[in-house]
Amino acid sequence: MAPRRKSVGLLRAPLTDSLDKENSYLRSLSDFQARVRRRESIRNYKNIAIFKINTNNQYKHSIFEYDLDQKIELETKIKEGSSRLLAAARHPAQSLEAARTLFTSNKRMSVYMTELEHRRRDALLKTSNSDNRGKLSISDLRFPLMWRDSDHFKNRGDYRRFAIFCIVRVGTEIQDTSLLFPIDRKQTDISFPDVLLFNNVPAEFELSLEVYSHILQEDLSIASTPRKIRRTIHSSISKTVGRKFVAALRNEYESNKIPQFELMAYAKMTLDDTDENIRSHDLTLHNFGNKGNALPLFGHFCCRLAVQPYYIDKEVCAGFAIINSRRCYMRLRGFQIEIWKSKKCSEKFKKPMHAICVNKKTTVRRSKSIKNQLCIINNINDNEVRDIIEFHSNEDVQKWFDTLATCIKEHARWKHAAIKLQQIPYSEYSNENANIINIFDEKNKRQRSLYDETSLIDNICREANIVCPNI
Repeated sequence: MAPRRKSVGLLRAPLTDSLDKENSYLRSLSDFQARVRRRESIRNYKNIAIFKINTNNQYKHSIFEYDLDQKIELETKIKEGSSRLLAAARHPAQSLEAARTLFTSNKRMSVYMTELEHRRRDALLKTSNSDNRGKLSISDLRFPLMWRDSDHFKNRGDYRRFAIFCIVRVGTEIQDTSLLFPIDRKQTDISFPDVLLFNNVPAEFELSLEVYSHILQEDLSIASTPRKIRRTIHSSISKTVGRKFVAALRNEYESNKIPQFELMAYAKMTLDDTDENIRSHDLTLHNFGNKGNALPLFGHFCCRLAVQPYYIDKEVCAGFAIINSRRCYMRLRGFQIEIWKSKKCSEKFKKPMHAICVNKKTTVRRSKSIKNQLCIINNINDNEVRDIIEFHSNEDVQKWFDTLATCIKEHARWKHAAIKLQQIPYSEYSNENANIINIFDEKNKRQRSLYDETSLIDNICREANIVCPNI
């Protein structure tokens, strides 16, 4: 027995090394995807800066058309690399990642080609409100699953395992989450660690979320078959026939090596769905043909969809003026005019001595009798409050008048997002620090369930205004 134990120990060492190499590969792949997302976001931000500098519509058109051409060229190279990786892949994890990348790249290519044709058809773009946009993020994605009680609690019955990821689209910008697998009856919900960020988003945006899954078929052992079928096979066929049967299944699997992802569900979200807190949203299940491959999703999901308009976190305009007969330094930011005694006070982050609200109910008028003067009217506590601002030149008056008029319109367009600042989580697109759930990672613990973190009694009592006893 002793020599046999030694041989088992020697066999375990290479297996452990292979598992370590596999986990190292998946971590490296996750880091690479995070850097690609960050680079794409930075490149989009630079394009936005160029877009703001140039005001000629024809030049804007050429910039965006060139940008789309560059994106199409990049996706073409990604598709070629993914196809080569699929051909050379020897492991299910490699095939899944390559297939996911190829699938997402095809999606992007289709959107880019459609948008390119549309822009070439229209010589002049309607981009007058391009400066008045914002940034949008979606994070804390969580999808509850509906397994039967015998599947989840007794750990038997449903042997299906899935590989899952999401595609999120806003306009022509498409991003994908990390790939999670295997998802089986042990998980009550799917939680994605990603933070997806979108720049240059208009107030009338529509975010499209799609959930894709692939049912894993790599487990072809007799242990994955139901009990009755196992007993029938065991009692009716010989070992030789059984080996041929399993070999035929493996050959069939290898012939269909490219994993196919199917749309399981989708959701549409707009500005009205944004909030700095995690909220529940409706999920539309897709009508799939093969119910055996269907992911047991529920008709709802959770996420944090946060948006910040450009006017709420950046300095829009600043300068010196005479405000209510006193020379001051003022700055328009966060839908209000902040006023200091001097510019040094603002640079030292001192609290402004006065602030003037600029919202959808604000009225801005140019004085007809007095030159270079603006009157800002607000209704505070049913009282009309007027602030008089005198500028040094007619150019300054016109500049501030146009800026304030635009700011008032933006406050109405962005609705509740302009009233309260929504914090956007930044975690370097989250994939760098995220643990990928994979078939060979035995160290991954079961995630906390969505149901474990939701107190139903407290929620019911809060809605009914009932004081709950301590249980």
